[in-house]
Amino acid sequence: MDHNIEVTRIALLNMITGFVMFLGMGLLGYAMRLEQAGFWNFDPSTFYEIMTLHGAGMVTAALIVAAGGLIEVLNGSTPLNTRLLWTAYVVGSLAFAIVLLAVLVGGVGAGWTMLYPLPYHSLGEWTITAAVAVYVGYFLTAIAFLLNCIAFLRGTVSAAGTLRKALAFEYLFSFGRSGTDRLPSPAQLVATVVSFDGVATVVVGCVWLIPRFLQAGGLIGSTDPLFVKNILVLYGHMITNLAMYTALGVLLAMLPIITGRELKTSLPLVVALNLVLFVLFLPFGHHLYQDFVEPKVLLFLGEFASFASTVPVLLVAILGGLSTIYRSGMKWSVPSILISLGLWGWAFGGIAGFMDAAIPINQVTHNTMWVPGHFHTYYVLGVLAFAFAYMYYLINERSGQHETIFSRIAAWLYGIGGAGFVIMFLLSGALSVPRRYAEHDPTWRLPDQISVAFVGVLALALLWLGGEIFLRFRRAWSGPSAMPQASQGR
Repeated sequence: MDHNIEVTRIALLNMITGFVMFLGMGLLGYAMRLEQAGFWNFDPSTFYEIMTLHGAGMVTAALIVAAGGLIEVLNGSTPLNTRLLWTAYVVGSLAFAIVLLAVLVGGVGAGWTMLYPLPYHSLGEWTITAAVAVYVGYFLTAIAFLLNCIAFLRGTVSAAGTLRKALAFEYLFSFGRSGTDRLPSPAQLVATVVSFDGVATVVVGCVWLIPRFLQAGGLIGSTDPLFVKNILVLYGHMITNLAMYTALGVLLAMLPIITGRELKTSLPLVVALNLVLFVLFLPFGHHLYQDFVEPKVLLFLGEFASFASTVPVLLVAILGGLSTIYRSGMKWSVPSILISLGLWGWAFGGIAGFMDAAIPINQVTHNTMWVPGHFHTYYVLGVLAFAFAYMYYLINERSGQHETIFSRIAAWLYGIGGAGFVIMFLLSGALSVPRRYAEHDPTWRLPDQISVAFVGVLALALLWLGGEIFLRFRRAWSGPSAMPQASQGR
């Protein structure tokens, strides 16, 4: 199958848009840390508006940049519908613009989760219209992700022949003895799993969002707050995890590029990713431990599934990635540094999440800074590290440019700044510093103040790497119609 230049440009546009959004939301996050560290004082209402936009924007940025990477990874091996991909990009961009306006103009500060019924009872801080606008933005974000999932699923099923072959079921259930014909590549298998779970996630999101619209319009009365919260937690947990698994497809494509080793679809890979199909829906219960009215089965299931969900990441991403790198002769470059940092981030963030999922530990860490420490590690040093590695590689290859020693220093600084930043989050959590507080007590501020310095290092790294990316983007856009792809053998 020929490499499609239009698909490449859609991928580039997604990646650069996600990168710009990340930079903007990162500045908002920096402002929050400055406030908590006592270096900058602003109105608490402003803090919560920033917190709302930062959280929603970062999740959207991760979805867009990871999806852009996976689009290009599949290009040339998987037929992708460009109309669906263009529509997804436009709808996703519109969704972010609506949320931006709702927060900056409407003053919504309910937090990125928009936990019901808070958006409808703001004590005059914002209007119901502004709150509904955020919900509309979230709805359109879900629709954009759905369109990408449909494009991926149609493409991978078309390439494999059937959905069973796209998921390698015959190969799986015969323990690798049959079904090797038209076996999907690792990235294609990831795309199929992400898309299958993504469609189901959007359905869950509609169960949460549509009643919010109906209630705002006076068409229904109030709904059960506990049910609404549980559906929200399920949807939020799924959509953030799917961004990570989308980035996994990018990781599996980058490993052959940086190591020169063929990466084949193996039985452990097929087992792990098919496990994700079902296990990914269950760990959300670890967010419900503090709700004493919950059915106990949800809590125990949440703990068990949280532990089980670490198996695919451990097998596929961490052990698989490290074993591919081991003795490969890999040379340090910006992409290989970022990929290595991403593997560290997934391992470290996974340990933090594993601990938080244990009920006795969660009794201490729940709603402390440990929680943002856990998911910032996954995102800053996981999803975004993988996506930025591929974006940097792709833009350099298409523009014919080369990195310098300063580029590699910037990549290492990204890791140092990011690691110090998230470790301070986790340290604050271990000291029981609560999250979502606009102002921190002076006795809590030392980790906040240290983290400000690390964020400065992170910003310096992004300034250098981002400058290179923006200067080379135009040439990359008009670059060659086809590029040699590293082997991703089946």
